[in-house]
Amino acid sequence: MIECECKELLSEPDNIEYIRDQIGAILSVELANQFALAQEAADPNARDYNIGIYIENDDPLQLVDAGASPFPLVNLSLVSTEKDSGSTSINKHNMSATFLLDVYATGNTESGENAAMRASLKAWKAARIVRNILCAENYAYFKMRGIVSGRDIVKFEAGNPANASAALRVKIVRITLNVDYIEGVAISEGEELELFDAKISDKDGRVLVEF
Repeated sequence: MIECECKELLSEPDNIEYIRDQIGAILSVELANQFALAQEAADPNARDYNIGIYIENDDPLQLVDAGASPFPLVNLSLVSTEKDSGSTSINKHNMSATFLLDVYATGNTESGENAAMRASLKAWKAARIVRNILCAENYAYFKMRGIVSGRDIVKFEAGNPANASAALRVKIVRITLNVDYIEGVAISEGEELELFDAKISDKDGRVLVEF
């Protein structure tokens, strides 16, 4: 008869789950600040900085059904993680993960022609803002040094949502982010660990950060 070895409830998230939620929290905090700065500066395009952050919401276009435009927005998804070939420790693996950040924007909020062109320009603008935040020197390890060992944006792609209606002019810029990290150690072992107090909405995946 086999006796159970895992005698405690396995409720603690893996490091990669902490990392995903930390990235979402960082973006939520920094983008809220960018929106406030744009309003302070009386930027005529300040609403371009009012960017919502969602986690693992593969179909944010359904938010349009609620009546208000949710755009611009960013959806963060963890798509893969694998062990590095040089990782030999039994209880501590060097891992590499790939995240996708899909930046959505619409051109329908303004009158006039060329709504698709405006949507593309706004999507690229939002992607540029996101890139600058993620590549900031102080976020080299996403405040999780000792767990995160590196990060790099490796690709940008522009496209159209697969399920958008013809009347809804929405464009996407997809950012591919690679993160190197250590898995198999307790989250408390990280150096300089500074997790944000963030909650993820069960309803739509939006990141809710306490300010």
